[in-house]
Amino acid sequence: MFEVKGEEVILSSGAIGSPQLLMLSGIGPKKHLEENGIDVVRDLPGVGQNLRDHPQVRLIWEVNKDYQHHRDGLIRGATVAIRYTASGSDLHNDMMVHHTATVPQRFYMTDGDDMYQGVGMTACLYLQVGSGELTLRSSDPRIQPMLNYNYYREEKDLRRMRECVRLCAEVGSGPSYSSIVANRIEPSDQELNDDEALNLWIRKNAVTSHHISSTCKMGSPSDTMAVVDQYGKVHGTEALRVGDASIMYDCVRANTNVPSMMVGERIAEFIKLDKHK
Repeated sequence: MFEVKGEEVILSSGAIGSPQLLMLSGIGPKKHLEENGIDVVRDLPGVGQNLRDHPQVRLIWEVNKDYQHHRDGLIRGATVAIRYTASGSDLHNDMMVHHTATVPQRFYMTDGDDMYQGVGMTACLYLQVGSGELTLRSSDPRIQPMLNYNYYREEKDLRRMRECVRLCAEVGSGPSYSSIVANRIEPSDQELNDDEALNLWIRKNAVTSHHISSTCKMGSPSDTMAVVDQYGKVHGTEALRVGDASIMYDCVRANTNVPSMMVGERIAEFIKLDKHK
């Protein structure tokens, strides 16, 4: 551990590290900080809240015995993707499906000689209604925080994901796939044909796209859940900014890598402008 002093402090530790550091420093939800024995510097209820992501599930097919996987190089993991708007959704381009050329057997088998025996499709919810939270386990900075993604608690999220999974299954039953796959391993027909069973399968198999964002979201001081203003400055503090994916108001409908770089560049411009005032 070490102490940093400066004219201004800029946090850029990502959507996990930045809210954790703020809370460890006494900036965050008052009750939660006190529960962890941390002196409250600034009560900001939104720190660690509004956790956004792109939850996904993977459908897997076993391939025909005469199908030849490309085992080496980039082509082994080559994918194609489609983006679309779910039926009846008022959220434009809220879904994505991408095809995975090879699926390691460990995802669906415990034995077998072939390391790559399957192909898959990943159904992704790219603009969910529900949100999660990040909380501290301890005041010890070496202890990782708790992440509650809160996937699929909203019926609107479940309905759109059910449709997406069934769309993937339909594509997998089409002529383009029939010469490649032998059978669908998961989900089963029974799960596909029953909403409650499919809900259970989706929740059981949900995984992150590693696009966590919005845990220190940007907003006006009148928004009690906002953490920073449009310049990345932390509300109610001086000489403290955040510049990473945590300040996004919502998770963008794309990979968060380039948008995070854009945030960093923009915050850097604001810092330079302030220096020349």
